[in-house]
Amino acid sequence: MRQINHWYMRDVFCWRTGASVAWSVLLQPVAVSLYLLLITANLLHPYQWITDWLGVIFSLKGIGYSCLLGLVICIQACSNVVFYQVKPVVHLNRLSIIWNVICPSRFLYIVFHVVLAGFFASCCTGLIGGQYGTLVTICEEEEGFKECLAEEHLFLVLYGMYMGVLYGVNNFLQGSNCFEFPAIQQLKFFQVKGYLSWSLYNSALGTLKTTAYFYLIYFIFGTIPKTWLQNNLDLHPPQLAVNSLRGLFNLHLFWSTWLTGTLLYHVWGLSLFLFKIFNTEVYRFAIETSFTEASDTCLYKALGEKQQPLVQYLAFQDVAALAEYSDGRRKEVYSLSQPGGHPNNWNRICTECLAMIESLTSRLMTHEEMVTNGMAQNKRASSEGDKSDVQLDPKRGYMAAGESEPYIPAPVGTPYSPYTSSVFETPTARQRHLDSTLGQQPAELSWAASPSVHHRSHARLREEKGKQTPYQSRYPSRPAPFWANWHLEYRIKQWRVMEYLLKPLPEAVNRSLFTDAQLHIWALEALSSFVAASYHEDIFGVVQGSLSDIMTTMLALQIAVDKHFKLPTSVSKKNLSDFRPLKAAPVHPDDGLRLDLKSTVKTSLHRVVATFGPNLRNVSAAPEYKRRLLDFMEYKQ
Repeated sequence: MRQINHWYMRDVFCWRTGASVAWSVLLQPVAVSLYLLLITANLLHPYQWITDWLGVIFSLKGIGYSCLLGLVICIQACSNVVFYQVKPVVHLNRLSIIWNVICPSRFLYIVFHVVLAGFFASCCTGLIGGQYGTLVTICEEEEGFKECLAEEHLFLVLYGMYMGVLYGVNNFLQGSNCFEFPAIQQLKFFQVKGYLSWSLYNSALGTLKTTAYFYLIYFIFGTIPKTWLQNNLDLHPPQLAVNSLRGLFNLHLFWSTWLTGTLLYHVWGLSLFLFKIFNTEVYRFAIETSFTEASDTCLYKALGEKQQPLVQYLAFQDVAALAEYSDGRRKEVYSLSQPGGHPNNWNRICTECLAMIESLTSRLMTHEEMVTNGMAQNKRASSEGDKSDVQLDPKRGYMAAGESEPYIPAPVGTPYSPYTSSVFETPTARQRHLDSTLGQQPAELSWAASPSVHHRSHARLREEKGKQTPYQSRYPSRPAPFWANWHLEYRIKQWRVMEYLLKPLPEAVNRSLFTDAQLHIWALEALSSFVAASYHEDIFGVVQGSLSDIMTTMLALQIAVDKHFKLPTSVSKKNLSDFRPLKAAPVHPDDGLRLDLKSTVKTSLHRVVATFGPNLRNVSAAPEYKRRLLDFMEYKQ
């Protein structure tokens, strides 16, 4: 749960979230009315169909169940606040994906939605009425009237719980809880209007597929809950079992099940969509304030906000819109402070934008250096393969010279960083490092080293048996702990299941570099728009003092991005011949931001070049940047 004591969370976020919840509840009667219209469909008797539909809607029972459904939707809409995020999560391997779903907090979130979906389906059965309305029904047998289990009601409730599981899991697997900031801001009415038809179609199609799987699951395991209820409630079995072949072909049950799942997915998806569009709406931050207590609400403070990522995203979204469309606010940025005459507003905003761009440039340069070093080490290792020492083999206890060692990722709980050197470290290089380390410490302390080191160290101990240096005498021999046994850890990771779960996903490292690319896109657009507008609006020349730093930073990022796109696609491959250049088309949906960033860098530079023209020749920069800037001025880039 986010900290509510932050000024934005308290004064803005709560009101926006409350508005989204209110609209979700207000739109619920329309969806429920359409649901009842389709449930009571009777094409042969249209007059009776409309009469029954209106009778259910305006009856006391219909109004009561509609209020309960509104309460369920309100609770579910409030639960969207718990796990929302603005930066997409990139998983290194499949085990990380599984842990992302089954970790305790998220598992409780899924269980909460299971209970909520079961109650939602129970309310829907009450609206349908008849044999679906209650769990117990009166059936006629030879001995008289007896209480029997209404299996149709049980079937729909279990189906609702099943849909709750799928909704909670897909919410994390597909990143549905991640905010998306639209490039073009539209009125909320038009956004909702365009979403409704898309949501109805996808909910109906997706529910149709999941319903088929639920029918199969209930056919196999449906006897378990049915028998348990019959024994505990002392009920008789229904005359026609649903988990039989004849019962599964009940078309009215299938129609009711499909529409219930479609309604659940649609109204819950609509509440999440409203939550997103309300909280991604542009918020206008104050550029400066006369009150010290309100300084935290200023734009430059929001640009550097780290505790609340949503505030930082909204600040960069606002500064990009400000720089391009708002003439009056731009003049406020270009203004000088009184007294003193210092361009404080411009300096603070420019500093934050430059720092954001430089952070991405630094990451890309570090990543490019790591990949280059890894390729060089792989090439050197392939040439020195015949000279490498004996290594471990899972079956023989050693590994033949020249064989490559499998990549073993870090444990799941270890924070992931794209700059870890284990991806590029060769067995030969690792062996030389361990040999040098072994000469500086006693053999008894090296139980965590690789098995090949143990092989040589034990032979050395046999040759030097009885000899012990004063340094070694201070460290008595002790067995390795069970949980830290290198052999056990290595053999566990050699299981096919663990090897599959720990195998690095393709492009995971590259995508992790651009998870916050949206911030850098806004920073580039803001700086280039500010510089272009200053040609006519900056009467004090405050931008001219930062023009050199801005051009240098943007050119450095453009060079780093170009180098990154020329790197091999996968950095986890061992053989140099396996590397292939990156394809021009995206190979993953997350690559859209990466390509947008590449085009934004060029667009920003061309915007500045088109405004200042030959005057940029006087900008002080390194020779490499000068050459790149000349290419832009001659439109060679």
